Amino acid sequence: MTDYIVLLLGDTDAWWDTPEEEKKATYDVHGRFTEELERRGHTIVGGAELPRASEAKSLAPHSDVVTDGPYTESTEQLGGYYEVSTDDLDDLMDVCKILSATGDAVEVHRKITGEEQPT
Repeated sequence: MTDYIVLLLGDTDAWWDTPEEEKKATYDVHGRFTEELERRGHTIVGGAELPRASEAKSLAPHSDVVTDGPYTESTEQLGGYYEVSTDDLDDLMDVCKILSATGDAVEVHRKITGEEQPT
């Protein structure tokens, strides 16, 4: 099995200002996503919803100065992630279409294993 990180990118500030009914509908979509992953034999290893991007702390490259907020200035910020273990990336991407229907961008990265790390 290979582990993948499924990144959810969207307007995190708008999300936190979204009415509770709309949030519930989005959480229901995430429930469908996790159920479909399990039904198709993928394993959720971890994940989390993240707070507002404005609550992040950042360091610019080659800097020792910590600043408030995300590193990049863009309306799309990292709002959450899943870690999924699977042998079928194509099928995982098919299931991720459920999440993209919420209006968030979805980016999937293979997780590098210890054996792949440079020595």
